[in-house]
Amino acid sequence: MQHLHAFVTLCAWVLYIAPLAAQETNAAETLSMRDGDRVVFLGNTFFERALDYGHLETSLTLRWPEKKITFRNLGWDGDTVYGHSRAGGRRRQLFGDAEEGFQRMMKHLNSEKPSVVFVAYGFNESFDGIQGLASFQKGLNRLLDRLENLSRQIVLITPPAVVVHDNSLNLMLGRYAEILLETGRSRGHLVVDLFGDEALNAPACRENGLHLSAAGYQKVAEIWVQKLKLPPVRIDLNNSRADKVRQAIIKKNTLYFHRWRPRNDAFVFGERRDEQKIAQKEPLQFEPYIEQQEQRIRKFLKP
Repeated sequence: MQHLHAFVTLCAWVLYIAPLAAQETNAAETLSMRDGDRVVFLGNTFFERALDYGHLETSLTLRWPEKKITFRNLGWDGDTVYGHSRAGGRRRQLFGDAEEGFQRMMKHLNSEKPSVVFVAYGFNESFDGIQGLASFQKGLNRLLDRLENLSRQIVLITPPAVVVHDNSLNLMLGRYAEILLETGRSRGHLVVDLFGDEALNAPACRENGLHLSAAGYQKVAEIWVQKLKLPPVRIDLNNSRADKVRQAIIKKNTLYFHRWRPRNDAFVFGERRDEQKIAQKEPLQFEPYIEQQEQRIRKFLKP
């Protein structure tokens, strides 16, 4: 009986993976960058953890070193297309009011004026199960409606599969990944399917069954090259200059993280903002240091 259950689970898994792979091969996806582009990474833990390694941003930066492209990471752990994690009311139940979180997301996006947005959602929403599919579709379309008015180019990223013994998690995650693929392509956006890429399931690519390691993010950068038909790097990734660029990117992103997500956010954005108004000025003080790091990055990029 156990063998029959395993066989049925495997068949269901294949049925979900095969359509996604077929859609991937039929897509013509090319990411283009212009001088002065502002690229925003928007999403959940997938992008927030990318801050620790810098591989995704570095890989893109080294392909257009002559262009003044800047990046801002707005990833928020545990977030959804509804903006749950961004709600500021800590005294409220769960994550607070989702609409408040969504509007805060839009405020951050508007302030950054992105021309290119990478969007990574679907993992946390998948725990809502089958009954959450329609809501996810609606929430994704709402988000894309807003992004299309803000940016020139949108890239949707499906969540990587989880590497655990219970494949039922992947069966549901595949349904949400499919919505991302179908919605993105029907609306004319670029889509990168990480869910269907088995290379990310290698032990070296995982810190645990859910999250990617440094090697995992390096592999994602390689997948982006193939799926988005990126030009070759102008500075070898193994070169010491490339590592200096990556380290400067990590430092810049750390400073920006504290700029837009201060630890005392209750006093800056939240329910205690009237108690210490001086705290509301503190995030702006990071701006010159962020710009210094941007200049260091451009310096390392010069021949």
